[in-house]
Amino acid sequence: MTPALLAVKSLTVRFSGLVAVDNVSMSIPERQIQGLIGPNGAGKTTLFNAITGLVRQDSGQIRFDGVEITAMPPHRRAAAGMRRTFQAVQLIPQFTTLENVLIGLHAAPHTSELAAQRAVVEVLEFLGIGPTLLRPVAELSFAEQRLVEIARAIVARPQLLLLDEPAAGLSAREVATLDALLRRFVTDWGITILLVEHVLSLVLEVSDAVTVLDNGRLIAEGSPRQIANDKRVKAAYLGEEAHA
Repeated sequence: MTPALLAVKSLTVRFSGLVAVDNVSMSIPERQIQGLIGPNGAGKTTLFNAITGLVRQDSGQIRFDGVEITAMPPHRRAAAGMRRTFQAVQLIPQFTTLENVLIGLHAAPHTSELAAQRAVVEVLEFLGIGPTLLRPVAELSFAEQRLVEIARAIVARPQLLLLDEPAAGLSAREVATLDALLRRFVTDWGITILLVEHVLSLVLEVSDAVTVLDNGRLIAEGSPRQIANDKRVKAAYLGEEAHA
């Protein structure tokens, strides 16, 4: 059995009495794309924030690459090889693509300036946006800005990449391009991915396994085909009635 790169055990997060994540356990093997879906308010982003250390869990345990990181601050999780993107693009508009992506190397202080710039060029070429290198990101298309944000997250070659709705606002053609890139992250760079996404076609096409949350609880987990045919998922996520 492939060892788990990320293991979440019995994780619970509360906000003023509201249970946002309710006793969730999940495990992601290395070099796999794990989809994470559920209706609005299901707890997906809160789970992301707990895994990356942006919110504190009330109970449970998180292990990354065999090490318990439950109490580890976000910057140390990033330095250990865990990076993420956000639902809304968070770039510095007046900075160039180069300057924005270089921020992703802040946790690698011993990297020389020349080596850092070469790493940025390499990741931009990999993503197909090399010509944007010296352009202010405010001048780029929304799809290009999405890719710049992803470039910033992967320029340091993390072991685990957490993508929060990367297809939001993209056209069908752009989603297809993103689909192919995600598979290449795994096959070419060995990156493991946890993917939150409302575009079901992308999740079911690209994921090796899918986890489904509803009201903070894990209600289903399995292959994309199993999830697509799961009555609980259709009831919670697609609004269809579930029958016993």
